[in-house]
Amino acid sequence: MTTPPGFKTEPRRVMDAVRKMVPFMRQPFSPGELALGIHLRGNVALYESLTGIIKARLEGRASLPEPSDPLKCKSVLARDGELRWLLSRLELIHQSPALQPVEQPGEQPA
Repeated sequence: MTTPPGFKTEPRRVMDAVRKMVPFMRQPFSPGELALGIHLRGNVALYESLTGIIKARLEGRASLPEPSDPLKCKSVLARDGELRWLLSRLELIHQSPALQPVEQPGEQPA
């Protein structure tokens, strides 16, 4: 079995290697998203109402006639893309578990 470069100096235990990967696997949230997550995780009605408002806004824009000016069309597409990103971010925040501190190796608490 070959060892990838840079792993010769890494810890030999699998547990240590996994613990080093955990921070890279977690989704980074801004402080505002963390505060919003507290309210969204336990409140399905709030999540559904927020997503309903955003989806209604997207549908309302879709029902408008397309602008003939390419610059206006580009701005409409950018706003719609931002709303779609917001929807996906709300879903991620709603479905993410509460962040738990990563256990540090060492002695077990008494």
